[in-house]
Amino acid sequence: MHPGHDAARESDEEDDEDEEDVLALPPVTCMRTRGSVSAEAYGEWNRLTVFEPPVSFKSDEHIAELTRVLKRSFLFEALDPRGMNSVVLAMKGPFVVEPGHTIIKEGDPGDHLYVVTDGVMDCYKLLGGQNTLVKTCSKGDLFGELALLYNCPRAASVVCSETATLWELDRETFNRIVKDAAQKKRDTYTDFLKKVPLFANMDSYETMTIADALKVEVYEGAGNIIIQQG
Repeated sequence: MHPGHDAARESDEEDDEDEEDVLALPPVTCMRTRGSVSAEAYGEWNRLTVFEPPVSFKSDEHIAELTRVLKRSFLFEALDPRGMNSVVLAMKGPFVVEPGHTIIKEGDPGDHLYVVTDGVMDCYKLLGGQNTLVKTCSKGDLFGELALLYNCPRAASVVCSETATLWELDRETFNRIVKDAAQKKRDTYTDFLKKVPLFANMDSYETMTIADALKVEVYEGAGNIIIQQG
């Protein structure tokens, strides 16, 4: 082999090693667009095939961190250890995002959800003609799941406010492993909240955000004190 070929191969190997550490995050305008919902319901999307989730290299430390984060989310808490491991291994990253970068635009199609392991991301909705801050995501939070759960456009824009580290999960892995259980749970909680007068005038995004924050507490037997005066 010629020396020039050796040098080229060494350069490629060095580039591969660098990519394992931090991946370059594509601008929001470069994200792949989806077909219509009908295209997803029929044809290729509706064929029964054996699904092999992608595997993206990550350190044991990253695997442990992502597992801790996902276990705290209602979307993933019902997964068995095998399903959780498949989801964690399928996640791509870490992506470092600088302040001012828009990772999601309201109204756009979406093919990924994101997990924040460092930094701060702000979520904005267009309300009354003004971009209004509706949620702030920091370490341990995730965003972008609505478009995957409901095959709908992005519900809000997400902009980095402090340098952040993100990991992304693709739509197909989410659909095949996570979606059904998560959607049934969210729908149950959302339907319940709609019957509570306090939440009756909230829009769908606000109701689903509250549904995601609900935690189930089971009290067995009579005489348990739920709330203590004072």
